[in-house]
Order: sequence, then C-alpha cells, then structure tokens
Amino acid sequence: MCAAALIVAGPVAARAQNVSCRPGSLEVVQLTFEGNSAFSDATLAGGVVTTPSSWTRRHLRFLGARHCLDRTQFPLDVLRLLIWYRNHGYASVAVDTVVTRVGTEQIAVRFSVREGAPTIVDSLAFDGISRELDRPALLRGVPTTLGGNFDKYANEATRDTLTQRLHNGGYPDAEVFVGYDTRTVARRASVTFTVALGPRVRLGEIVVHANPQRPGATRLVSDAVVREVAAVQTGDQYSEERLERAKRALYQTELFTHVSVVADSALAAGDSTVRVSLDVTEGLARSARLGGGYGTLDCFRMSGDLTQYNFLGGATRLDLHAKLSKIGVGRPLTGLEGLCPFVHDDPYSKDLNYYLGATVSRPALFHAFVPSYSLYSERRSEYNAYLRTTPVGGSLAFTRRLSHVTQQLSYSLEYGETQAQPALLCAVFNACVEADRESFSRLQRLGVVGLAVTRETSDNPVDPTTGSVVRFELRTAGNFTGSDPSLRFTRVTAGAAMYLPLTSDLVFAGRLQVGAVVGSTLQFSNAALYVPPQERLFAGGPTTVRGFAQNELGPALYIPAAYDTVRARGAIGGDPANPRDTVYFRARADSGNARTIPTGGNALIVANVEVRWRSPFLPNVIQWTAFTDVGEVWNRGSAGSNVGFSSLRWTPGIGVRVRTIVGFLRLDVAYNSYQRSEGAAYFDAPTVAGGALLCVSPGNTLRVTSVGRVLTQESGSCAATYQPPRETSFFRRLTPSISIGQAF
Repeated sequence: MCAAALIVAGPVAARAQNVSCRPGSLEVVQLTFEGNSAFSDATLAGGVVTTPSSWTRRHLRFLGARHCLDRTQFPLDVLRLLIWYRNHGYASVAVDTVVTRVGTEQIAVRFSVREGAPTIVDSLAFDGISRELDRPALLRGVPTTLGGNFDKYANEATRDTLTQRLHNGGYPDAEVFVGYDTRTVARRASVTFTVALGPRVRLGEIVVHANPQRPGATRLVSDAVVREVAAVQTGDQYSEERLERAKRALYQTELFTHVSVVADSALAAGDSTVRVSLDVTEGLARSARLGGGYGTLDCFRMSGDLTQYNFLGGATRLDLHAKLSKIGVGRPLTGLEGLCPFVHDDPYSKDLNYYLGATVSRPALFHAFVPSYSLYSERRSEYNAYLRTTPVGGSLAFTRRLSHVTQQLSYSLEYGETQAQPALLCAVFNACVEADRESFSRLQRLGVVGLAVTRETSDNPVDPTTGSVVRFELRTAGNFTGSDPSLRFTRVTAGAAMYLPLTSDLVFAGRLQVGAVVGSTLQFSNAALYVPPQERLFAGGPTTVRGFAQNELGPALYIPAAYDTVRARGAIGGDPANPRDTVYFRARADSGNARTIPTGGNALIVANVEVRWRSPFLPNVIQWTAFTDVGEVWNRGSAGSNVGFSSLRWTPGIGVRVRTIVGFLRLDVAYNSYQRSEGAAYFDAPTVAGGALLCVSPGNTLRVTSVGRVLTQESGSCAATYQPPRETSFFRRLTPSISIGQAF
C-alpha cells in the first residue's frame, strides 16, 4: 500500500507525534532506511518525526510505549531528509517512502534514498586575513576543505570557528562572511570566506562590583582578591576565552552565587582598550555535609565534610573531611556482624577503617593550576588483601580544571605500615620467614609522584547517556621521591568509557581499562620488582569484572579448609636400621570453601559493555541492564603466567538500578563458568604449633618436622598447584553484587 493512500484514508492527526495511539491509529513497529551510505540509519532516524514503538512494546507486545504514524508529519519527514541531504551537498537526492501493513493496525515504514553524487568544492578562498595574523593557525582544521563536499553546515561551522578564533585573538568586532557559487550540472562549487577584522583590542580598566550575601552584611573578600582569582590584568590581549576562564575561576571558588564578566562593547574613537566589569554576589562562608550508607564490603559507613570558603582571607579554602567504614564489624564499633556477612570473615575488616584529613587550597596559580595542601591520617583495607595504616601523611597537588579536561600533578609522602596475609608476603615478596614478614609491616616512608589527566564530555556524571570519559594516570616512587629503598615502583593506568544513546530509552555504554607496573626505566621485564600491596593492580567486583568477587580476578593464594598429612617411610641419617616417617602436608584436591587471598598483579586489562534501558513500568525510577565484562590480571614473569587475549575471562550478566536520593542502588548478577586460577596453598599454624606458615600445595615435597608441638617446614618454593574445585551448579556460578551508582 502506498504512503499517500494511508495518509488520505486515515483520520486527521495532531501536528505532533501521536504517542498515545488513539483508536484507529496505525502503530509503527518498524522503521528502516535503504540506499543511504553517506549517513547512518541512526543519524537519519534522529531527524524525522516518525518513530517506532519501544523495543519492549514491539517484542513483548504488552509493555513499553506505542508510537503511531502521524499523517501530518509523515510527508514532512520526506522534506526533512531532502533538506538534510541537500544542505550536505547532495543536490540530486531523491527520497521515497514505502509503508507496509504487518498487522491489523500495525505498519512498517521504509524511507528509500537515492543520494546521487555530491557537489565538490573545487575553489576555496579566505579573503581579508592581514599579515599580522598567523594564517596557518587561524585556518588549521576548519571543516570546509578544498576537494570536500559542498556542505552548508560545514560552511557555517567554518565561519563560526574563524569568528571565535579572531575573538580570542584580540579582535572582538571581527566578522566572517561566507559566499559561494554552485554549478549544479558540473556538481562543483566555489566557496569564499571574507574576514572583516575591526580594531585589535587589549583589556583596559578592571572594575569590580561585589555584593555581599545580603544587604548590610560584611563582605567576605576584597576587590583585590576578586581580581587575583579572575587572573585578568590591564594590558592583556582581549580574548573571549580568557574572560570565560575568569568567570569559571570565580565560580570554582564556590564563594559566589552569581558571577558576570563583561567587556564593554563600544570603543571610543582611537581607543584600543576595553573596560572589563567583574560583577559578583557572595554566597555562604561555610558549608557542612553529613552522610551515611551501607556497602557489601564496607558494612555501615559514615562521612562528614566541613568547608570554609574564605579561610584566613584571600579566597583560601579549607576542607575538613572525616570518613568511617566497617562500622558494625571493625573494632571498636562491632556488634552488627550478622548484617555484614560479606566482610565478617575478612581479617582486614576487624578494625575500623577511617580517614581524617584537612586540605587547604588557594586560587589558581601558574596558568590556572589550583594548589592544594593536605595533611591526613587513615586506615584503609582492601578486601582479603591488605590493611594499610598511615598515622600521618601529607600531599601537595596542582589541579587545573578546564571545560572538559582536568589535569593534576601531585606528590604525597606518608609514613605508614602495611599488613598483608603471610601467604601473600611469602609468594609475592619472598618474605616466608617471620622476621622478613615483620620487616614488611614496620613503619616506612612512601613518597609518590603522580600525574593524572581526565577528559570528560559525558552529559551526566551520575547516569551518562552520551559522551565519553578518558583518564590517564602515572604514579612513581623511588629514592628520588623520598621513599624507603625497598619501596619503588612505576605504575601506569589508562581507561576510556563511551556512552551512546541508541533510542530515547536505550543507551549503550562501553569501557576499556589497561594498566601495568614497570621498572624504574619503564622496562616491562622486571617482574620481581617490589611493589607495595596498595599499588598493585586488582580486578573483580561490582565496578570491574562482576563475575568475580572483589579483587579475585587474576593471581591468588588459597587457605584450604582441609589438608592431608602424607607420610613416607625414610631413614634417619641414611641408616636403614633407623627408619622414620617423612611427613608432608598436602591440601585435598576436593577441599571446598578455600579462602581466597588476591595477590594482585603487574598487568591488567578490563573491558565492559552494557546496554541500559528504562523500565516499561516506573521508567523514571527503575533501569535495567544487560552486560558483559571481560578482563584478566597477570603477574608478568612469574611461573605459569600466560599474558595474552586467550586467557581473558568473560562474564555476562543482568542487573537492575533503582534511583534513590543518593544515586542508583545497583544489583547485578553475573555468570562465571570458569574454574579459579591455580595458586599456592598455605596453612597458618596456630601459635602453640610455632605460628609457622606451611605450604600445603598438592604434590609439594617440603618436609615437615616437629620438635615437641612446634612444626617446622624445610625451605623451598611453594608450588602453585592448588586449584579450588569447579562449581557444577548453575546457581553457584552466579555472582551477585550490590552497590551505589553505575558501574562506570
């Protein structure tokens, strides 16, 4: 059936798309395009009114929104496509429509496009650019190009780009005009951009108009401080970007509720300067915030912040921050172990985790870098891996926040100690003797120099639907940073996330993270390099690979629930007449409930793919997700380490998010079909047996002897031959996780 017949036969529709679908309306269950190569289906679908019903409605029949054909807008969709193509240089484009009934009141709509050959720009000129301008810099990367399509949108973008660059280069009155001549038969066009510069201008008098928080109140900051924070001075070259940066700097102090930075538009005859007005309205002098919550790995937690925005004058900011976690299971605030089963058996959750810190930050210095100085004390733990206690630490950071980019250069020096599982210290750091393990848990200096760059263009930090986030971080420590000689490493991590709306209710999200710990000369071969546990690379958990428990992806050690005592007849001193049993401890291959100790690694890759869609019911509250996570953590250079894509672990899953006042409450369930990686198995002997760390890996030949009740094992490496039995039940292969906020 032709489109025109459908339009005439049906009742008159509203000018807007009929979402409610009145009786007799035709539901659009399919929208397709054919013949289009210059633009994707998604691009063209975004430019027309005709919209198919939601995915859930089309496939589940009774859930989701119905979208019906708007007979008034449907013919205009053809016109919209024609205008779009012609403005992009396709002068001979033709668009036809095909409407097919697929049910009693359901149709499929197809737009058939014949693009034709595009018109090409064979002549491009830029007139009016004086010799005092840097012509290559002014024209670099403009959208309109010689030999490219004659694109009116690109022409306007080029005009806007040139105008903006001139306004940022000292010419506030500069204008750019575009003219063109098209030859339709030859499909060729000539484009000319004419620049009218106007006078070159510098900043003149900087005038401050400041209003206190309320009439009659005392002002918090002086005019001189406002000028200092804005960082604009008389004699600077006029730049709209500089004025916008001044406005942003004033807002970032959070001292002001209103900021206006305006340059006079009129110039006196013969004058080459403009007056700049800084109009500000002051806000609150201080703020406080108190929060709390629950997490599967934190139990109950609380945090508090107090901010003084004008500490000691000069727009200096003081931030006091306190945080407590493990409340209910960590000494001395215990008694709620039954409500926190995930961390009840974690040895590093037995003490309350805390952070107490004070940070002082000044207005921007050194080209918009904001300095901050911190002093803190903390205790933090990583699930089943380590406990880091820092009685005192300090840091210095310079942060620069641009429109989409944040740059930070930092240095931290802390005096603290790290407690880790004896098995981890033995296998990872070769500290298998008690005296060696004690040296790792003594107070040491750790100085770290860090560089971090983040570029964020996402539309929403809590629930992004479009844009991207890219982050790079470099951290290094050694003698030159003030660390103890045994604490040295260089860690490089990078990651990127992108968000793409597929429909109004459907969002695709993807992320890739990579990391490596390398030698002091950035060599990837030094696998034996000592790296503090808190600087090693971990993965697994609700924000990385959700098929694995927290930090349990990659290398691990095990504390089996049971082991066998193996005896072999031998001789003492080689004398057959004096026989004696030789004793070995070996974990049972079928020993279940083995405790996993993540050791971390020096190489990491994690990738995540999610499709998020709004729930058909309560769409503003509930969101569903289907995801696949893939990744692995390796210890390069260690025995059995197979660094490569073949060893990656894939874990698909589904999840639900519920919007709350503190963000999304997220429940994910991932399927993990993999057997845990092989690793060394250990047994911590009780104190009455000497408190030794005994290897119980299957097949080990490290002889155990006893003197009285004290056990002693001969020296030697503990083989990584223990592997927990593979789960056979489908439900036991599921890994649930609960957290706040999106995974990325």
